[in-house]
Amino acid sequence: MSSAQDLLREDYHVHSAFSDGVSTVEENLAAARRRGLRTLCLADHVRRDSAWVPEFAAAVEPLRGEPGLAVLAGVEAKILDRSGRLDLPPLPAGIDLVLIADHQFPGGQGPVAPEKLAALLQAGELGAAEVISCLVEATARALLQVPAMPLIAHLFSVLPKMGLDESQVPAAQLGWLAGQLRTAGALVEINEKWSCPSPGTARILAEAGVPLVASTDSHDCADVGVYSSVRRTLDAVADGIVR
Repeated sequence: MSSAQDLLREDYHVHSAFSDGVSTVEENLAAARRRGLRTLCLADHVRRDSAWVPEFAAAVEPLRGEPGLAVLAGVEAKILDRSGRLDLPPLPAGIDLVLIADHQFPGGQGPVAPEKLAALLQAGELGAAEVISCLVEATARALLQVPAMPLIAHLFSVLPKMGLDESQVPAAQLGWLAGQLRTAGALVEINEKWSCPSPGTARILAEAGVPLVASTDSHDCADVGVYSSVRRTLDAVADGIVR
């Protein structure tokens, strides 16, 4: 059992200049040391054709072994469709985590921009229940696609982009997803940038035994380990956090 304060001393989602961040992995590490973090996961966006992943893993490797600071290497890949396919290249040795992300809606035929889904929902061509069910199913199926430990990045962040809300996710579906996450040994981040998942969702996951971690989703070393919305969410579920 870890306290909220313990979780705030970690950052499991930190981008660098290897993808769309502005800071180097070394600058991110220095920021983590200054803020007294105990865990840092350096993670960058990938696609199937990302050829730089071995170089990224090699850059992170010498940073490991910091006294009192565990340094991990991760890649963030979007869910492509309802089957759970991921936009993920072959991974070299040294990648510890795969961050599974809902950057777009994982439709039956492939990823769909959330603005397009919002328009279809507005026009009544799709129903909220169908869309949410598809997203939950795709997230669970993606767990089976990863060759490293899975971490669910900004769970349900795509919902408000489509005009939907986490409160519309049925309790039965959320409970089923929690079971899938627990069975897969997946981590779920409480994400600072997107302020998700909600305290209610986080509490259900924690009570189901799903490990929660804190993440900034930072793209600048100035933001590494700096929390406000994550702190509020963790405070709201403090007694339910399980590690």
